[in-house]
Amino acid sequence: MNSFETIRDLKERAPVKSGRGFFCSMKSATKRSRFVILEHDHPFLHWDLLLQQCEILAGWRLLSPVATGVWIPSESLPDHRLMYLDYEGPVSNNRGVVTRVASGEFTIGGDSQAERIYQLFNCEVGTAARCRGFGSTTPEWRFE
Repeated sequence: MNSFETIRDLKERAPVKSGRGFFCSMKSATKRSRFVILEHDHPFLHWDLLLQQCEILAGWRLLSPVATGVWIPSESLPDHRLMYLDYEGPVSNNRGVVTRVASGEFTIGGDSQAERIYQLFNCEVGTAARCRGFGSTTPEWRFE
């Protein structure tokens, strides 16, 4: 990428399919992938949950603080770059600051029409995450 190219230019030349679409079709797997939860203060305080799928991060904006044992409403986000697995600091174009709350690895532990279960490894917020309403634009997440 030269200094005159933007991320938008690159996406237009080589579009990437949405990670959420790929995740929706995934079945239980034993291979671990990485995830991160970032506190993000723009445009309002929320927490970004980012799950790795190959070369992208599928994302959700958690609308309540990350806690165990409660359902947290969320909104779907556009796919993110892998750099956010390790990044903390200012976001480009004056879009606030991100700070890591939790990170680790996951596998898909179970799947049903009602919810998807993720097994979490090396994570500060629990050993499992459940997502109900996975295919919708407003799913809910629960950490256990």
